[in-house]
Amino acid sequence: MSKGPYKFHSVLHSADLIEKRLATLLTPIGIKPRQARILNALSRMGEVSQNELAEQFDVTSGSMSTMIERLEKVQLIERRKNPDDRRVDLITLSKRGALVLTEIRDVWCEIDELIEEKLGSQKFAQLSELTKELKFAMGGKIAGMNMKQNAKQR
Repeated sequence: MSKGPYKFHSVLHSADLIEKRLATLLTPIGIKPRQARILNALSRMGEVSQNELAEQFDVTSGSMSTMIERLEKVQLIERRKNPDDRRVDLITLSKRGALVLTEIRDVWCEIDELIEEKLGSQKFAQLSELTKELKFAMGGKIAGMNMKQNAKQR
């Protein structure tokens, strides 16, 4: 028995539309939205293990390995063996990655401006606060920040 309409569908659909627009704007840079988030997290975290990065994004180590390989191939990150444990890869943002991250952040500002244009400043501010509250209430976090830093963002 269906009881619709389901109110979350608008949130889901809006998120999908925003992600598609974001992907389109990132295409000339040669990066995908999730890869952009990884670069941003690395800018906060500095050098980290591949496993730590996978934990931050709540993905499997295999999935993160694939993403890391792609980012390394286009020279946006650097990978080296941990001198204390040769089984562990350490990942860091490359100089090229830092430059690309500046372009990514410009695209993110463009997306913010688009949403604000569509909703108006007041509604955009409300939407931002409500979605942030929802993210944390559902166990979300900001990748690359520790628990204390994430708590401050709430």
